[in-house]
Amino acid sequence: MDNEKLIKDAVATLSRYVQFDTTNPPGNEMLAACWLRDQLTNRGITKDIKIYEPLSGRGLVVARINGSEALKPLMINHHIDVVAADPAKWSYPPFSGFCADGFIWGRGTLDTKGLGVMFVLALEALIKEGIKFHRPIIFTAVPDEEPGGDNGMRWLVENHLKEIDPEWVWDEGSGGFKNIFSARVMFAVAVAEKQIYRVRLIATGEPGHGSMPHNNSANVTLIDALERIIGSPRPMRAGTAACAMFGVLASEKKFPASIILRNLSNPLALKLAGKSLAAEKFTNALFRDTVSVNVIKAGYQINVIPERAEAELDCRLLPETDAQEFHRWLMSRIADDRIKIEMIQTSPPSGVAPLNSQFYQAVTSVVEKHSPGAGVFPLLMAGATDGRYWRQRGYRAYGFTPVILERADIGRVHGIDERVSIENLLLGIKITKDIIKMLCA
Repeated sequence: MDNEKLIKDAVATLSRYVQFDTTNPPGNEMLAACWLRDQLTNRGITKDIKIYEPLSGRGLVVARINGSEALKPLMINHHIDVVAADPAKWSYPPFSGFCADGFIWGRGTLDTKGLGVMFVLALEALIKEGIKFHRPIIFTAVPDEEPGGDNGMRWLVENHLKEIDPEWVWDEGSGGFKNIFSARVMFAVAVAEKQIYRVRLIATGEPGHGSMPHNNSANVTLIDALERIIGSPRPMRAGTAACAMFGVLASEKKFPASIILRNLSNPLALKLAGKSLAAEKFTNALFRDTVSVNVIKAGYQINVIPERAEAELDCRLLPETDAQEFHRWLMSRIADDRIKIEMIQTSPPSGVAPLNSQFYQAVTSVVEKHSPGAGVFPLLMAGATDGRYWRQRGYRAYGFTPVILERADIGRVHGIDERVSIENLLLGIKITKDIIKMLCA
């Protein structure tokens, strides 16, 4: 591969992709979806491309690269939509795709337009090298992932699962971590994720004049309930995916931490590690059901006691948690008939993708080639991805983004100044190319 030429192409392509403002809501992914179709066609990758429109203006790409054998395909997926960005807070405009200081800056560079570009350029490189695929490849680019995927991947699975029917699904992941779990780089492969359980609490009370507060205030009722919920965190538990994850990461620690982390399924080991695991928001979320109070709405004038107050809670449940049991716990903490619970969104347990699969082994082998000395470990995702729609149906779905990130980089995802380094973009294309080659050629 001509690195200089590849870098120039990759930077220009990602920069252009970022310039499509696909902030969701409303998304408006259709223009970007058509651009992706043109990229796949003009680069000689495939002409077997369909663009679906789950809702008006929401473009969804499904492209097929044929294989010579009747095998189930490798599905490679990224999402087109991005979260909002306030230009006033960014070093460079978030939809400029500006290249400076060795980085491409912009919303979506990491989440996940950058991954989409890696897929496209890796496929092009393989085809130009004359590689013949024995296994088919399905390239998908979906809308509406950020709010949950109802009009994106969920729609695709519910309407086109049988015609895709993949052997493996390769979706977004967290990438390689540098100086986070250990001194060496550790690449995460997401194999499971927590359940979504989002609810709205609606408190009602007696309205009145702000100069005469009373005990039946909707605001006070809601605040008291939230304090009871937040003040009683769910107990720590070590599930299958978390134990597998820390069983691998244990080798990066010294004794006695290595022994403790390797045996977190033992209640005593979990108790010994509990304080340290709970101190970090990332690890805390992997060992307990969490409740985050993210939206509060109440009141309309400073001297008026409102009759209604609302709070929206983003709850994430461990794969092993019984959602009905969690609901009973939530009701017991609220313990007030002046508060009604409305369901916003739920998802069933995602299942756990196996570690002994050819996909996981290919990632491990290719990572060692391109990042000597780096490790690979299975990851339980605290957040949600489109991969869950496939795992829920028994398919082997993995989350893997082939870049190396430090702690500060991780905070830029959904944050300010999201960016990807040119070095990472090149690394990602090379890793992606070799994984696809190993699985499909």
